[in-house]
Amino acid sequence: MSRVPRPEPVGQGPAAAAFAVAAALWLVALAPAGPTPSVSATAAPASGPARLLFGAALDPNRAGAATLEVLPGIGPARAAAILAARCEHAFASVSDLERVPGIGSHTLERIAPMLRVSGASPTCVQ
Repeated sequence: MSRVPRPEPVGQGPAAAAFAVAAALWLVALAPAGPTPSVSATAAPASGPARLLFGAALDPNRAGAATLEVLPGIGPARAAAILAARCEHAFASVSDLERVPGIGSHTLERIAPMLRVSGASPTCVQ
């Protein structure tokens, strides 16, 4: 009785190994030269809601009403309240937004990751 050689399972054997090496070399050849810039290393817009798309945070002391309205749970009335509160006394930290009427701990919890208070003086429009 002669033995019939069984074919190797798909994805194993010397042909599959050669294909894997060729694919890896092809991917290396397509990779950009040098380190890939991270989101924080790219140039983010200086102001406006587009900053959120680039992973940059908004400063509640400097953002305008229309920009603040992009935040979840912040509509025209709360945005106006933030503008009024920062004119009375600048926000020293993101948690200071709880002093604004209509912003409680739940709202602050949702918007805090998108905000960062800088040392810049607040923008006040009287």
